[in-house]
Amino acid sequence: MKGKKLLLLSVILALIAAGLVFRYLKEMEETSKQAANLVPVVVAKAEIPARTKLDETMFTTVNVSITSVHADAIVNREEIRGAFALERLIANEQVLKTRLVYGETKAGMSYKISEGHRALTLPVSTVTGVAGFILPGDRVDVVVTLELEQGSENITLTTVVVQNIRVLAMGAQIYDPKKEQLPADSTTLDVPNEYVTKLIQAAERGSIRLVLRPAVDDSNKPLPDHQFKQFLPR
Repeated sequence: MKGKKLLLLSVILALIAAGLVFRYLKEMEETSKQAANLVPVVVAKAEIPARTKLDETMFTTVNVSITSVHADAIVNREEIRGAFALERLIANEQVLKTRLVYGETKAGMSYKISEGHRALTLPVSTVTGVAGFILPGDRVDVVVTLELEQGSENITLTTVVVQNIRVLAMGAQIYDPKKEQLPADSTTLDVPNEYVTKLIQAAERGSIRLVLRPAVDDSNKPLPDHQFKQFLPR
């Protein structure tokens, strides 16, 4: 009788063990399936205010279920480089491409303007715009020719309005080396605040020309003014 009880107990324990092993294997199988359905997404480590210049160190990568990944989610932190937050980014939320803006895009123009500067657009032609050779990123001097009254006589004066100004765009194009640069009838400049109104008035009252600077020339050596009467024989 005692032997039968031991045999029955052994069978029960064996069944329990088999059940536990089966359950463990099923859980492992389910875990493997879930792991196979996880994909990495980029999330902010902490809340980031809108208009913040972004850095890869502000973000981390977490794995989420493939069914939970937003269609616009960023999956690689390298995609953050050169971006600004277009709106507030919430900590631990998936970072979406639609919430970022890059300086190379039209939408990113306001992020390309230097601190203490304003973007100002001026009309140009083939002649006044150096035959289309000016590209975004180049630097120019802005020269104006004005008709002025000086005492009892009228004079024609050509003078520099501002020097060493960065070109933000030509026409509606921000430079893309992969695309052909099309002719433009306007240029947008990165103008220091103190020259904005001066440059606007010069454009309204006179004839503006852009003078392209050498790529390696950061000097502000003044260009001399010139009056028309200097051409006349004395």
